[in-house]
Amino acid sequence: MPELPISVQRFLALRAGGVAHTSGLLACMAGVLVVCAWLFGGPMMTAWAFLAITLLVLLGPMVSSDMVMKLLRATPVSGQNYPVLHEMAVLLAKRAGLSFVPRLYLLPGKGVNAITTGKEDTTIIALSQDAINSLSPRQLRAVLAHEIAHAWHNDTQILMMTDILYRATWTLAMFAMFVFIFEAGSPPIWLVIVLATAPTISFLLQRAVIRDREFAADHGASDLLGGPDDLIDALGHIEQINRRTLRLIPYRSTEPPALLDTHPSVTTRIEALRNLPPPFAGGFFSQPRP
Repeated sequence: MPELPISVQRFLALRAGGVAHTSGLLACMAGVLVVCAWLFGGPMMTAWAFLAITLLVLLGPMVSSDMVMKLLRATPVSGQNYPVLHEMAVLLAKRAGLSFVPRLYLLPGKGVNAITTGKEDTTIIALSQDAINSLSPRQLRAVLAHEIAHAWHNDTQILMMTDILYRATWTLAMFAMFVFIFEAGSPPIWLVIVLATAPTISFLLQRAVIRDREFAADHGASDLLGGPDDLIDALGHIEQINRRTLRLIPYRSTEPPALLDTHPSVTTRIEALRNLPPPFAGGFFSQPRP
């Protein structure tokens, strides 16, 4: 596959994009949904589709962070057993200007992993045992800073919005194809192609949003830490640990295509970190919170 132009790579978050990049990707996802709704039912269907999406985003209950931890079989991290880890979380949350300190949980399984879920004072950061045991204090602090940046920018809500847009596009496109094919007889081939490809386009845009949030969290972590060096060191070490720990799975043969991956490659993330402005000049935490 030929390499995509740099502008396209940035748009699809295969490379770091701009500050407002996520908004553009979300607008494109909404545009794909509009096309499907318009082709199926015109302006009336489009209006109903966006009313439903708005209600889901505003009123739809988000799965609680505690329920997510139960599904992942994660356990709370005790401040008595891990006092330094808790102190890191408190200091980083304070430095980021958060009005809350995320709760810390321990993930089961092998490999270095970390996730952030929840909103405001329900936010939970879960770390794997390998992350706590295998990383140096500076590397572990860098991982926590990355997750704190996710919490600061409310990325759980953003990703929930992309999931709603993708599922709505898939449902509407598949239902429209069913109606056109089985009730309308022989629909134009271009109509079938558009409806058949719309969910795939929405899915690729959703993946791009997720990758873009990773770049943004890396930027935020760099500002929190006073520079990207610790995070660069942590990313390289984590990749080595995961390749060694998960050696039963051929790493390269199972690596998904970049367009389908939820994270940019480590090499790309490190390149983006090295290209950041000097510490705090990027102004990540001076931006208005969403």
